[in-house]
Amino acid sequence: MQAQEKNIRGFNILELLVVIVIIGLLSAVAYPNFSSWKTERETRTAAVKIKSLIIGITAQVQRGLFAYVQVLVEEDRGTITVTSKGMNMDSLGEKIQDGTNVWNSDASSRCNTDSDTYWDEDGSTSDKLEVQHLEFDDDILISFTSGVGAVCFSKDGTWYGASGNFSSEIGGDISVDGSFFICSRTSSLSKCDVKESDGEPNIDHDNLFAITWSRFGNVTLDKWSVRQDDWVLQ
Repeated sequence: MQAQEKNIRGFNILELLVVIVIIGLLSAVAYPNFSSWKTERETRTAAVKIKSLIIGITAQVQRGLFAYVQVLVEEDRGTITVTSKGMNMDSLGEKIQDGTNVWNSDASSRCNTDSDTYWDEDGSTSDKLEVQHLEFDDDILISFTSGVGAVCFSKDGTWYGASGNFSSEIGGDISVDGSFFICSRTSSLSKCDVKESDGEPNIDHDNLFAITWSRFGNVTLDKWSVRQDDWVLQ
């Protein structure tokens, strides 16, 4: 029994140091890959949530719950919020039938981002499941650095419009930007750096996503592939 006890011993200092060094080397190799994976997942998750919000609110139009809806994106000192809003049929009907209402004289005013009472349901204040509110801190960037962008949909596309950073003026007419970019936040970027002409990135982005929509509420999600130098449908 005493002989067996003498053969039992623990690690000596040298062996412990070797184990610690090996663990350190493995961690140094694995951490960058894990960090890159985590960043990609966070950005992808944000993009998927925003796409789902847009699909969700446009579906309410098709079901007849709302006659007119809005997706509002706001960037304020690094915090990004995405909110869906809805207007019921009675409210829209009153605006259309009132000849003095600005709705009938100024198309650019329809996708309103200023009034707190313009929309019947607002995801930032309502507890109804039909409207939503998302908030992202520090993890992602979008295609503008401050202000708001809004896009609005109706059932048959008649009242399709936009305001703020999602609208452009061409020859006096308001044009709707049909895409929205999301990328990972880095120390060298203040926004997703993409070309306004074709939406392709000006620089290589490891995690760049594009949400694209049509006037009828069809929504797609693509990711920029650096290897293929093209967008890949997700």
